[in-house]
Amino acid sequence: MASLRNVAAPYWAEFIGTLLLTLIGLGATAQSLISHKSDALTSSAAWGTAVTLGIWVSEHVSGGHINPAITIARFLFSNFSLRQVVGYIAAQTLGAFTGALLVWLNFASSLNEIKHKDGIHPATRAFITSNDTWPGLVNEITATFVFVIAVFAISDQTSNAKNIAPLALGLAFTGASLAVSSPLALALNPARDFGPRVFAALAYGLDVFADHSFYFWVPIAGPLIGAILGAFVYEWLVKRDAEYHHSLEDGN
Repeated sequence: MASLRNVAAPYWAEFIGTLLLTLIGLGATAQSLISHKSDALTSSAAWGTAVTLGIWVSEHVSGGHINPAITIARFLFSNFSLRQVVGYIAAQTLGAFTGALLVWLNFASSLNEIKHKDGIHPATRAFITSNDTWPGLVNEITATFVFVIAVFAISDQTSNAKNIAPLALGLAFTGASLAVSSPLALALNPARDFGPRVFAALAYGLDVFADHSFYFWVPIAGPLIGAILGAFVYEWLVKRDAEYHHSLEDGN
């Protein structure tokens, strides 16, 4: 019988991996907000680095999902256990919340010095994504679609990039972010936005959920839709076609 420690290990890995993801990514975002120096390349590179480190720490234990959208896609297309889905998503969301807390502990005084007039506190921009609803939804779906195709392709057993998967996926995340929008307005990961948004609500008020016409649902729904579409395209179109051509080459 497996020990409690062994059973809990994948969930701890997802928690720590997502914590590192948000700590690095949100930390870079907070610094950009405080210094008033933000550009898409710097932000995308920071989040890509965060993805690489988060996956590297967790992949050998949990598979390195660190993203509920990846977990759902793996369940639907890669025989990932239904019993683990809820636990993974909970661990990822708690990890993202804790990452936001650590960022706030490091930057609280500087964030609180940002001038606040009316409406949502500007410091919340260090923790949440924000955009107009429909452009934001299209951006989330498109960028996550591209990223998840890369996730499934790179992690495929036949992929030559499998041994450097964390680095390759970090580059893929950077590319997907740059192609569509600055990550200041993108999540590609429901936990990355929802966990820090809950923290921001506790620190700065519940208005973070009403921001931009209740935008909070977009970085949840968009990545889920994009991930499912991306996984479907890879598994049912790219991979199956490749397997067919390989069988022809083998003379079967």
